[in-house]
Amino acid sequence: MQDLISFAQTRADLTVPHLVLNPIDPLIDAGHVAQAVDAAIADLDAVNIALFSADQLYDYRAQRPIVTYSDGKIADFVAPELYLNLVTDMSGQSFLYLGGQEPDFNWEKVAKSIISIVERFQVRQVYSLAAMPGTAPHTRPADMLLRSTAPDSSTKFIKGQVQHYGALPDLFEFYAEKNDIPVMNIRVRVPFYIAKGAQPFISGALAAIKMIANLGGPRLPLGDLEQLEDQQVEGLNQILAENPELQTLLEHLEEDYDSAAGDESFVKTEEESPAIPSAEEIGQAAERFLAAQTDNPLQEIFSVGDKDGKKQDNLPSAAESSERGDTSAPRRRGRHHY
Repeated sequence: MQDLISFAQTRADLTVPHLVLNPIDPLIDAGHVAQAVDAAIADLDAVNIALFSADQLYDYRAQRPIVTYSDGKIADFVAPELYLNLVTDMSGQSFLYLGGQEPDFNWEKVAKSIISIVERFQVRQVYSLAAMPGTAPHTRPADMLLRSTAPDSSTKFIKGQVQHYGALPDLFEFYAEKNDIPVMNIRVRVPFYIAKGAQPFISGALAAIKMIANLGGPRLPLGDLEQLEDQQVEGLNQILAENPELQTLLEHLEEDYDSAAGDESFVKTEEESPAIPSAEEIGQAAERFLAAQTDNPLQEIFSVGDKDGKKQDNLPSAAESSERGDTSAPRRRGRHHY
């Protein structure tokens, strides 16, 4: 049987301090927050270093592959995938990104494979993303709930007990705590009237990205999302102007939100946006980039077991991954459409 995960060969001493987990299932991705963050990460330089066996993970009737027809024949057949990329963030630092579609099968095996990834690359901190509908108004700063396998006194956490539908990163986090692996889950609260909309909750995606940086993680691009946020707010304001009942509802939500301003269970980032790099930091990042052109741990990457440096069929190159960018586009589950 094919291995569950196939690694590309990298430098033996390659270590990466951070791993971001973001496998997407539109069914539970309130406000398409995870998909918006995924789109932001897609703008960064990346190379694929591992690929999971799609045939062992997906129900193709639930997550149907995309077939491309061209001039009387099938030109391409793209199945859902779960992949591990090595990405360079805005400050020139490398981090691991596990993205793609959330699997239908073998969650236990995948979760334990992620633990092996953490050990293989000596990851020091893992971040996972989630979103949930809530009574927060879009006219207030997006807020989040934080959860950690290693909480400390400086981080605010909700007190109490609650149950919710699980995701693959939740199962990994459950095992990670037993293995003393630091994991921080960032769960964005999405206004319930946006949660099932066609457009992403941009403010929530921006808040999650900023929170990752505030917690010491990768610095992800904000530019495109900030422009889209302005457009979204303008569009929502137009809807409110034409709907007095919705305006009244929003006012009630704002009152409830403001009255709970002292509740430390929900954290915000509006006053803690990532620091702008100094001229010295920019110079250092440029030096690291130039040095990487001659001493790049990703150079000469080839699949394990292929001594000629030729790519195995089941492990696409970075160029191919870019050409097949539609696999990371919003995808609806076949019989799980909403």
